[in-house]
Amino acid sequence: MRFKAFLIAFLISLPFWLFALNYFQENLENYFYAQISQPLENMAEVKIPEKPQKPELSLQVRSAISVKVYERGNQKILFKENIDKPLPIASLTKLMTALIVLENTLNDDFNLSNVVTISKEAAGQEDVPTNYGNLKKGKRLRVEELLDLALFYSSNDAAFALAEVIGVENFVERMNQMAEILGLENTHFVNPHGLDPDELRYTPGVINYFNHSSAKDLVKLSRYILKEYPLIFEISRKEPFYLIKDGIFNLFLTQEVLGGKTGYTDEAGGCILFLFRNERGSIFINLILGTPSASARITEMQKLIDWINQ
Repeated sequence: MRFKAFLIAFLISLPFWLFALNYFQENLENYFYAQISQPLENMAEVKIPEKPQKPELSLQVRSAISVKVYERGNQKILFKENIDKPLPIASLTKLMTALIVLENTLNDDFNLSNVVTISKEAAGQEDVPTNYGNLKKGKRLRVEELLDLALFYSSNDAAFALAEVIGVENFVERMNQMAEILGLENTHFVNPHGLDPDELRYTPGVINYFNHSSAKDLVKLSRYILKEYPLIFEISRKEPFYLIKDGIFNLFLTQEVLGGKTGYTDEAGGCILFLFRNERGSIFINLILGTPSASARITEMQKLIDWINQ
C-alpha cells in the first residue's frame, strides 16, 4: 500500500519535477554561456593600439635616403627625397676610386704593398682642409697608405696618385665601366677624386662635366662594397691621427658604426654617407647630398638618424 501511494504521488508530481529540471538546466546553460562568452565579447571590443606615426622629417638637402637592410638581404626604404636625381657627389667619388683599386689587386697593378711615387701633378691637386693628406712630389707611399689617405682624410692627392698607377684616363674609364656593371643608371665620373672641374658651375640637367650620382645609385654601390670589399668602410672608421672636421665621428649614435664617407665642394654642397648596424643585425644605409654647408651635412644627418631611431 505504501509503495502504491508513493507511486501515485510521484506520478502526480512528475510534471512539476520535469518543469523544474528543464528550468534549472536552461538557466544553468545560460549562466555558463554568459561566463564563457563574456570574455570573448570583451576581447572583441579591445583595440590593439596602433604604432605611433613618426613626425614628418624636413631636411635642408637636395637629396636624401635611408635604407634598412635586413640580415637576409631584403631592404626597406625608410626615408627618401629625390633619390633618382643625379647630383654632384664631391668626395663620395672616392668610394668608387677605392673599389677600382681593390678590384685590381690580383693583377698586381694595385697590390696593397706596392709603393707609389707621388708625381708633381698628383701633389698639385687641390688641398684638403687638414695638412694630413696633402702630399709632396717624390714622396713614396704604399697603395694601402694611399687608400687610407683617400678614404679617411679625403686626400685628393692620394686619389689622383692611385689613378696614375694605370693612367688617369684608363682609371676613370674603369670607374664608369663598374658603374654600368652595377646598374648605376644615374652615375658618371670624370675624375678619381670628385673635385669640381675649373670654371664650371653645376646647372640642373647639365651634369656631364661633374662626377655625379643619385642617392639610389649610391645605396647600390654601398651594398656592393659591404658585400665584396668591406675593407673600404673599415678604413673609414679607423682611429685617426687627426679628426676630420664635420666627419662621421661628429655624429652621435648608440648603435654599431660601420663606416661612411663625407664630401664637400661649392657645387655639390655637403655630402655624407653613414652606415650603422642595430642590435638585431639590420644595417642602415643613410645618405645626404647637397646640404648648404659642410657643417650642415652633420646637422641634417643627425636629424635623419634621430628620426630613424624614434
